[in-house]
Amino acid sequence: MRKINLRSSLICAALVGGCSPTSSSTADALTADSPSSSSSDASGDAPTSSGTTTDGGTTAEPTGGDIGMCDPWMQDCPDGYKCMAFAEEGEPAFTGTKCTPVVQNPGQVGDPCKVDGGWWTGVDDCDHGQACWNINHDDNTGQCVALCTGTEDAYSCPGAADICVFWVPGLAHVCLQGCDPLLQDCPDGQGCLPDWASNGQRFVCLAEYSFDQGQEFDPCEFSNTCDPGLMCWNPESAVECDQSAGGCCIAFCDINDPQCTGDGAQCTSFHGEVGEEAPPPFADVGICVIPG
Repeated sequence: MRKINLRSSLICAALVGGCSPTSSSTADALTADSPSSSSSDASGDAPTSSGTTTDGGTTAEPTGGDIGMCDPWMQDCPDGYKCMAFAEEGEPAFTGTKCTPVVQNPGQVGDPCKVDGGWWTGVDDCDHGQACWNINHDDNTGQCVALCTGTEDAYSCPGAADICVFWVPGLAHVCLQGCDPLLQDCPDGQGCLPDWASNGQRFVCLAEYSFDQGQEFDPCEFSNTCDPGLMCWNPESAVECDQSAGGCCIAFCDINDPQCTGDGAQCTSFHGEVGEEAPPPFADVGICVIPG
């Protein structure tokens, strides 16, 4: 089995594109990805705000209440604030929650957004009940996504195709679009990649930051720095890969119609490679790797 541990890299890659694909983290249960399920109405009652931020945006003044730890499900922050996950700089995943200000004229679901200082701060310019996600670590920009709503046991998301990804259970639960890795049916600029919070039982759309790189057999550092249809995997999976790189862009393939370009590569069950049983909808999903 030539599995590469991408769970902690997915946390950062999906958020910011910023962890090594060879690192690991139990918080990654995440993948958190557990996107899937309920989220607050992006056009709902966003608190009003006043004041200014260092980057020219307008932030809310608190109207009272505790602005420390908060409940992301309850969204129990003072008016003008939202409950967001955060981490200390240098940590690979979110470690707590806090109330952060909602700007005036905040971004809505699907809008471009920016985080203040880095993915770990929990401060962004998206509306109440939303978070800036799929962050490009080069310029701290991303896209507003809805937070799951409800409770840990009964959650939901606004879109019929959304999945509530429990990126870090108890701290960060976001709604991401579900997808099929063989169809790559995500919006432009996004790729369909495994939801590691579900141990790859589901696939979700993540922003693709390969730019001029990310072609098959190119070295990769993060999970979403390969072109759509490819994923960052162990370089030993292909002789064409740089064996000294941290990761290599490897192609998804259809087990029922196996087509691989690498020398000696075969279309092997993706779920078999990660040591999981394939769910029926994705039983035909494979990756092109050298067997053994």
